[in-house]
Formats: sequence, C-alpha cells, structure tokens
Amino acid sequence: MRKSIIILALLVAAISAGAQERDTKNYTREGNVFVQSAASQILPDDRVTAYVWRDNKGSEYPIILHTYTKGEKAGKTTCYVIRRSAKSGKDYRYFIPDGERIAEEIIREGK
Repeated sequence: MRKSIIILALLVAAISAGAQERDTKNYTREGNVFVQSAASQILPDDRVTAYVWRDNKGSEYPIILHTYTKGEKAGKTTCYVIRRSAKSGKDYRYFIPDGERIAEEIIREGK
C-alpha cells in the first residue's frame, strides 16, 4: 500500500512537471518548423506602428493600434503593447493609459 502511494505521488509530480514545462514554451512545433506563439497576442486587425512606448522602468515596446468593435467604444481606436510577465513568463496585452489620445496623435501623423 505504501509503495503504491509513493509511486502514485511520483507519477502525479512527473505529470505536473511536464505540464508546467509545456506551459512556459513560447513556441509550437509543426514538424521541423518551430513557430513563435507570442505573435498570436496581436489581434488580426491591429497594426504595429513605428512608435515605441517606454515604461517607468526604461523598457521599450512597439505600440500597437487597436480599434474597438463592440460596446460603447465601438469604432474608437486605442493602443497597447505586448509585455512579458516577470512572474509567469507569459506575454499579455497592456493597454496604455490615455491610449485613445496617443492613438489619435499617431493616426493624425499618419505613420
């Protein structure tokens, strides 16, 4: 009984370690091709601009324009950047404060 509990615990630990390893990958594999998965964070209709957002830590990120399609902000444009979480290592969208004003300036300049 004791051996079976130990074996079961080791099996669960091995499975969970394998799952954690898969979650931290930033790519998928298609045969001999490795495909970066971070690009999937950018929505299909969004545009990457030539402008850069610098946060309070000095890190710089390319600004991406996003147009709302639903809700009360439908048709308005804002901007976001793709940031990486220090804790989990996963990429996420960070919508810039006053993003609508910044997006208006970028669109007005036409770049």
